[in-house]
Amino acid sequence: MWLWSLWAVVAVAEESEFAGTEAPADAVEESETNLSAELSGTQASGNSVFYTVNGAVSASHKWGKNKVAGVGSINVGKAVADGDGDGQLNGAERQLGLVESARRYEAEGRYDRFFSERDSLYVLAGAFFDPFAGYDLRSHEQLGYSRIVVDQEETKFVGEIGVDVAQENYVDGVSPNQATVVAARGMMSIEQKIGDGVSIGDTVEVYESLLDTSDLRVLNNAALTVEMSTTFSLKLSHALIWDNVPVEGFQPLDQTTMATLVASIL
Repeated sequence: MWLWSLWAVVAVAEESEFAGTEAPADAVEESETNLSAELSGTQASGNSVFYTVNGAVSASHKWGKNKVAGVGSINVGKAVADGDGDGQLNGAERQLGLVESARRYEAEGRYDRFFSERDSLYVLAGAFFDPFAGYDLRSHEQLGYSRIVVDQEETKFVGEIGVDVAQENYVDGVSPNQATVVAARGMMSIEQKIGDGVSIGDTVEVYESLLDTSDLRVLNNAALTVEMSTTFSLKLSHALIWDNVPVEGFQPLDQTTMATLVASIL
């Protein structure tokens, strides 16, 4: 009889999970790190003389319920200008040499705190410098909510809402020379695989000023990416920035189309 009692005690002990015991190794959530870089450039000489260089670096690290991410980009260019607008470069224009035609630097950092597998609250801060759009410096801070609506192998769809506060400092000659913009932000991003190693993506952001309802900004980034190897990809992208109330004296629409080589380092 005592043998049966001993067997019962051992069986219960084997089935029970005592406080303080460690979870199996495969139940521990691993961290995830990503790092990638992009580079493209164009150079021409002869009837037209110009060059442009575009580059970007993005990184992210996720552990537990936390994620930090950052991105930096640069777009610079110079050209020999057709000063008289006759459609060709004469000797005097060539003698003046290259003049700056594009200069934009941008950086942004973000932290997400997840309270479920698909939901997070985030804080973000960033800035850019683009004198050709009228900005000596535009910095902004953001707080919002992010939701991964669809997370499948072939499709990923993310939506976000938040509030953005921007401090705008304009180039010389613009009056007033600075402003603060408080805006509501909405964002939708989708990425879809359409073939083996081929995917398309599009991200749309809308900023509506809470102090001036006529001040509306729309940013759109669309891309087609083709994987060439486990490390390198070729990306064709189009970026659009439309500002309904641009800096005084500047155009409301900026567009950039690029073919870039992307290296997935991590």
